[in-house]
Order: sequence, then C-alpha cells, then structure tokens
Amino acid sequence: MVSLSIVFVIFGSLLPVMIGAQHSLHVKKERVNAFETLHEAAREKNATGRMQGQRMVNGILYQWQMSDELCVEYMDYKKQRRQLCIK
Repeated sequence: MVSLSIVFVIFGSLLPVMIGAQHSLHVKKERVNAFETLHEAAREKNATGRMQGQRMVNGILYQWQMSDELCVEYMDYKKQRRQLCIK
C-alpha cells in the first residue's frame, strides 16, 4: 500500500512537469521556425523583390508579408494565430 502511494505521488508530480515541458518545447520549436521563415523571407525579398510568401514546416503554414515591417503569421499547435514582426 505504501509503495503504491509512493508511485502515485511520483507520477502525480512528474506528469504536470512533463506536460509543461512538452508545451514549452512546442512553443519554442514554432518560434524558431517562425524566425527561420523571417530570415528566409528577408533573403528572398532582397534577391527577388517578392513582398509575400509562405513556407510549410512540420504541417504548420508560415505566411510572411512585407509592408512597413516584415511579419510572419502562423497557427500554433493549439490552433491560435500567432504573429512575429521585425523592422
């Protein structure tokens, strides 16, 4: 009985930590891909003059557009729209 309660305490405390770490990892991967898209967009704009484009990474569509700022929009894994811009 004591060992069973120890197992429940260990897994009960580790599971929320693992879920939080997984969420953080998803968010960081998506932001890295968004920044890579901004970098590629800046290079493409300088090379070809294109003002918009898109890139698919791991099933997520990153769309970029140049206006006053270079911005990338994407739908995160929670289906929320995110946007990153640089001047």
